[in-house]
Amino acid sequence: MSIRIALVHRCDTVAALPAAVARLAQVGDFQILGDRDTPLLASDGLVLLGWAFRRDTLMPLTCLDEELAAGVERQGPAWVHRHIWGNFFLVWRDGHGISRLLRSPPAGQAIYYEARPRPAPNSNQIVAFTDLSLARLLGLRSLRPEPVALDAHIRFPLMRGPLTGIADIAELLPGESIDLATGRLLPGAWSPWAHAASPPRRIEPAELRECVGGVVGSWAGRFARIQLELSGGLDSSIVAACLQDRASPWRAVNLATPGVPGDERDYARASAAQARTSLAEIVMPDLESDPLAPIPIPRARPGGFGLLGSSDAALLAAARDYGADAIFTGVGGDNVFGYIRKAGPVADALRFAGAKAAWKAASDLATMTGDSVWRALRLALLQLVRPRQLWPRDPTLLTSRYDREAPAHPWLSVPRAIAPGQFGYGRALMPIQLFVDGYDRSFAMPMIAPLLSQPIVELGLQAASWNWCADGHDRSLARAAFADRLAPVVRDRRTKGRVESLFVTTYNGRRGHIREFLLDGYLAREGIIDREAVDVALKPPADALDAVYIRLLQIVDVERWIRSL
Repeated sequence: MSIRIALVHRCDTVAALPAAVARLAQVGDFQILGDRDTPLLASDGLVLLGWAFRRDTLMPLTCLDEELAAGVERQGPAWVHRHIWGNFFLVWRDGHGISRLLRSPPAGQAIYYEARPRPAPNSNQIVAFTDLSLARLLGLRSLRPEPVALDAHIRFPLMRGPLTGIADIAELLPGESIDLATGRLLPGAWSPWAHAASPPRRIEPAELRECVGGVVGSWAGRFARIQLELSGGLDSSIVAACLQDRASPWRAVNLATPGVPGDERDYARASAAQARTSLAEIVMPDLESDPLAPIPIPRARPGGFGLLGSSDAALLAAARDYGADAIFTGVGGDNVFGYIRKAGPVADALRFAGAKAAWKAASDLATMTGDSVWRALRLALLQLVRPRQLWPRDPTLLTSRYDREAPAHPWLSVPRAIAPGQFGYGRALMPIQLFVDGYDRSFAMPMIAPLLSQPIVELGLQAASWNWCADGHDRSLARAAFADRLAPVVRDRRTKGRVESLFVTTYNGRRGHIREFLLDGYLAREGIIDREAVDVALKPPADALDAVYIRLLQIVDVERWIRSL
């Protein structure tokens, strides 16, 4: 299963734990409770939960040796970020006897903590947890929606900051660590900007291939039986290519929906054949999940995609039928392989490599987007002189009652030396988490996105941004790196499958119920959504090109989450 843990202060009176919960370890005054099969390494005053690898060798971390313990005690998070990577939580006591918790970067499983100021925790107080259902089982109560955070969740789409939407509960962001006694954030957090080279360097395809192949291989070695979700796109096909020589059992699975946009089976078959593995095909007759259905698994923040419920369940059932002990996915490949369609790389080329390189980058971008070279150059110049927009704002269907600045996020404190294309690449890492834990199947078993591993991300941050779109091809460096391991039909592909249009039928058939659900709900009562604007938006039926119905379904997901509390 996924890592399900809770850190409880002392836990003196919790004598009879629920049968599914075990006492896993203790660090200082804090007990770690969770599933009995939680992957765990422990030594005196140091506990690692999850999967970790050594940075120098990419080999799995199998014990907490003296060198690691001494490095953590002396240098804390900074030492960890330099020497260990993976998907893990580290709990330790520093040289002053203070208990601390660290979450690995740059993505992976989330963990939440009580953010209200406190001089010290009380006995049996849950101070951190990964799973809301586990926290409730152990006695967490008083979960109150927080309107400002919920407005921000809708107003700044895909923004994943520390605010969860529950009062006094915050997410510990990737690479951050806290003092468990006080809930105070500690210095030394991981940041993408610390790894953005200035000037950037040219990454050769062979270097990227070696890094990606090594990392995927390291992950694959931790699990006996793997199911790869193979969409037929470039990113999951690269993961398949890296699994090709795996000796232990693995297979690919593809989910298809009616109509050309949602049917990628031809591409998936080509990738599976190239990787010499079997392909299970799931053909969904439709995506008729009920967008208003209660959320089946409690979440600590809005998430989950209501209309993908049936496909989510089908993919999980396939993994269980196969006997998989981990789901692998290509999630994050667009981000780490530089799927960039804006003018930032042109601006970077002009700044670091001169006018000739900028013209070439503008020509590449124009080829990729079907636009003109002159427009690409003009937009690049504007990026160099205008203040950068840290995060896009969308006030559609919202009132101004809770309108604030974008939520604070440490990765939005951007050094001036970071160029526009570098900023675009680094910022693209922020919304990934929604697609890592946005699916219910990620609660049922480990869902591994190997392309989001720290060594790959840090290598990508060093790369010259304009190299990702060389010759007018998106993710061109990744295509070149795996050119001989990819099926030509996938390697040379320039389109992406989409399923959004399949939601239209369900939305149109449920508009009356959606209207009642939203206009009589919490978001309307608190004045977060504009009732009149929502009512007007729901009157006409939607078509596949209408973005408003997608916005309404996003708001429905937030309302569903609030009611689940």
